Amino acid sequence: MKKDANLKDEQRLALAELARNDRAAFAEVITEYVDPVYLTLDLVGAFMNTREMNFGELLVKRFQGKYHVQQIVPGQITLAEQIVIRDKAMSISLDILAAKAGYNTLELEHGGPTFTPEKVKSDVQAALKEAILMRTWNALGNIWTSANAANLTITGSTNSNFLDASGALTATVLDAAIDHVNFWSEGGVRSIIGTEQALAPLSTFAQYQIIAGTTNDFYVTQNGTPEGTIINRSPYGRQGVETYRGVTNIVRIPQIFDKTEYPPKPLLPTDFVLVVGENIGEFVTYGGPQYKEYVDNEPTPPYWNYETWLQFGMMIWNARGLVKIKVTSTTP
Repeated sequence: MKKDANLKDEQRLALAELARNDRAAFAEVITEYVDPVYLTLDLVGAFMNTREMNFGELLVKRFQGKYHVQQIVPGQITLAEQIVIRDKAMSISLDILAAKAGYNTLELEHGGPTFTPEKVKSDVQAALKEAILMRTWNALGNIWTSANAANLTITGSTNSNFLDASGALTATVLDAAIDHVNFWSEGGVRSIIGTEQALAPLSTFAQYQIIAGTTNDFYVTQNGTPEGTIINRSPYGRQGVETYRGVTNIVRIPQIFDKTEYPPKPLLPTDFVLVVGENIGEFVTYGGPQYKEYVDNEPTPPYWNYETWLQFGMMIWNARGLVKIKVTSTTP
């Protein structure tokens, strides 16, 4: 991934150490790092392995198989296996997205801070990163659907890779998704990711569990708070990241809006939650972002142009380590 120019090397190392040792704190950092207007590409690293490749490197993922064990009798000459057939390789297909802005130099000179070249460049780069993130997120969200989950899920599995909450998110359906991912992925659940709207019920049911009694119902706390206490706070406004059933990397993404419409139009999907396992795939960028900046002097006043583009790709090699939960969210 391209380095953030605002972070120093020692800060980058500190974040990496934080990601390894304290997933809850790292998730809070990621949540706070979400731009109020654009989503940052760094969010991809919260739920997938990421890698930046240079031009000339091979875009290939190799999967190493196992040797077969044979039963023999004394004196037998055992058959050998060629090493070459033990490996399987898959190539990564690349896509390119670009964002471009053009303004006449009169606007740049007299448009105020909104139309300075630096501000326009920053907005164009942020728009490209957000589009790539959304492409990746939507791709993960469309792997499993109600149509294909029944066909692709292994026969005998208790849960499918597509679960329908038939309403708002519930503890029952989230528990089933976590158990499924913990079983089918190497290392268990990497993250739970969704919009604040989709994950809103988690702020309540992640705190306690109701125990049915013969005369009265009781509840026990699940988040480390003293018995009989509930934190009655809004699930919106970046109030922190919950911990639930051993999963500390819960990323609640604040909604972003298209303010060119009235009322503002929400842009992020609120109808699903993803429970993502470790090492289910990889997101790669190839060659880093490319830039082009020039002034067209033919029109009067001259026209300033800025464009940036990026090659990227994604490979999923363990789709069973990902569960999509369909939810119905309500607008506050």
